[in-house]
Amino acid sequence: MPSIFWNRNPEEAYRNPYEYSAQKQFLREARKLLKSLFKSYDRFNLTFSCEDQSLRKAIWMLQHDALDSLRDCLESLVTKRHRIAGRLFRDVIETLDLAAYFHSDSPQAKKQLGKWYKDEVIPHRVYRDYIRVTVGIAAEKERRDFYCQLSKFTHRTYRALLKGYSLGRDDLMVYDSHCPSRSLVLPQTISAFYAILADLITLFCDEASARGIVTQGEIDQAQKASLETTTVPRRFAQR
Repeated sequence: MPSIFWNRNPEEAYRNPYEYSAQKQFLREARKLLKSLFKSYDRFNLTFSCEDQSLRKAIWMLQHDALDSLRDCLESLVTKRHRIAGRLFRDVIETLDLAAYFHSDSPQAKKQLGKWYKDEVIPHRVYRDYIRVTVGIAAEKERRDFYCQLSKFTHRTYRALLKGYSLGRDDLMVYDSHCPSRSLVLPQTISAFYAILADLITLFCDEASARGIVTQGEIDQAQKASLETTTVPRRFAQR
């Protein structure tokens, strides 16, 4: 993919935050891609009845919600409101994983789908247990570790909150929203969050085609139409 952010490690993005041209390219591409994907889901309006408790309806609703959260993440980062984006990261994963679990259509998944339609909460550990049994312990651990990392933004751990502070005189902490212009927001934070968002958008594309609401052909077409022809070159050597 043209923008380096589509395959960029968040830690590397944090260490090298000044690739503004590449960041702007990602923004242009991500906006086009998410807009195109949203149209694919929006066409199912006036398709499902309120009484319908089908698997297809559940997947559509969950993935549509995750897609909207990705759009909110992107626009929040544009305005340097990274705290909102950070909270939504885990929300996207939880929603996509729940749709994936229901899609397995196992007897237990069918039972949980019925509970979901009765407005019960289905914990993320249910999906992780399913992954452990069907894929393996390593896959379950990988998903759990990723989920736990994103949960730190939701639960506001120290290091998660620390990303919202810069240093002033004598290395004293300054809240990055101290100025209404948000000029104190660290470029490192925004750069790393864009890289995380790119991972989540890529994951969404994989999940969307795998669960049958949109086809792989639609995903491929949306990606091809949104990506620019050449990659904006890096301005700085990696550190």
